[in-house]
Amino acid sequence: MSDKFSPVDLLLDANTRSRCVDVGDTLQVPDEYHQIDLHYGSQYLFMAKVCKGKPSMPYVFTENTAFYWGADSVYNHTPYPISSVNDQFHIAGDFAFDPAKGLICWRANLATSELLALLNETTNPSLLFHHYLWALPPDIDSVLIATWDTLIWLPAVNAAIAAPAATQYERRKDGRTQVLFSDGKWRTRYGVLVDGNPAETWGDPED
Repeated sequence: MSDKFSPVDLLLDANTRSRCVDVGDTLQVPDEYHQIDLHYGSQYLFMAKVCKGKPSMPYVFTENTAFYWGADSVYNHTPYPISSVNDQFHIAGDFAFDPAKGLICWRANLATSELLALLNETTNPSLLFHHYLWALPPDIDSVLIATWDTLIWLPAVNAAIAAPAATQYERRKDGRTQVLFSDGKWRTRYGVLVDGNPAETWGDPED
């Protein structure tokens, strides 16, 4: 099966309820070289191995356990800007899914309007998000498996709002510089300030 989503590998320690890295068959705290950066507008596939204290000791999930994942930059904030309910876990062909061996996977949509609104509330290009992975066993209340932090960025190039790429052709009209786009229309380039930073915007299409 071909790849559909941007993959994210995770190693989680249920004993410390945290994200880790495997160093010589021991679980260590990730350093700056193991930072995970995510971007608004993309679809991700989280592929997690859940351990108990060491990489060779898997966390054995109870049969028929359901799962929930969510992330937010604000505590006690709803609606959550991104989350995945149980039907986004273990979709055939995504990843080796075997809860009895601590292997789980889930799809995550980072193109939600709630996430975009939250990112647009800050002048920074990114926000720190707190991730929570919950297990929902059939016989008891929810169990927190792990939490970890990642940065989520507003992309400099966003496919969700992409405009046609301009060609190399320019012209002057009524004292304005116009650029010929690939749809055959000319658009005026305007300079603007966004949060005090210079940026560009485009006028209406013209023949």
